[in-house]
Amino acid sequence: MDTHTTIQNAGLGLRRSLLPHVLASSPSAVNFYEVAPENWINIGGKLGKQFRMLTERHRFVCHGLSLSLGSTDPLDEALVLAIKRFMATHQITCYSEHLSYCSHNGHLYDLLPIPFTEEAVHHVASRIKRVQELLEQKMALENVSYYAAPGQEMSESDFFNAVVAE
Repeated sequence: MDTHTTIQNAGLGLRRSLLPHVLASSPSAVNFYEVAPENWINIGGKLGKQFRMLTERHRFVCHGLSLSLGSTDPLDEALVLAIKRFMATHQITCYSEHLSYCSHNGHLYDLLPIPFTEEAVHHVASRIKRVQELLEQKMALENVSYYAAPGQEMSESDFFNAVVAE
């Protein structure tokens, strides 16, 4: 689990609508492409072949949207393992995810903030550890934007630091 990969310079979030343009021009100013693995895992056919052509020629990173690290729902370990297989297939070495939740008795289709409490620190830290065990690598975390944060016991930066420390 000591895999260290450094991302430098500018990348581009790859969307399906960009595939023909990227394949045709292969912009040299783009040092890597970012994809949400959930949007590409089960893509086959023409789009799947085009995506594979790109991953064979360019560096990619994965940025997840659906692990719901802050949720009290069970961790979707099948999704984590699918992401791991996807990354191995495409030689993608970097994975990040939002430190948020997007499920509560079902998918909510939005990234919601976690309350910044000691209890939440312990909860998300244990889920992050499990994800990293399944992926067999470290992962990066991204905060989510939010507008109201009732019931905070600590600042956002203190919360992030506590999660990382644990």
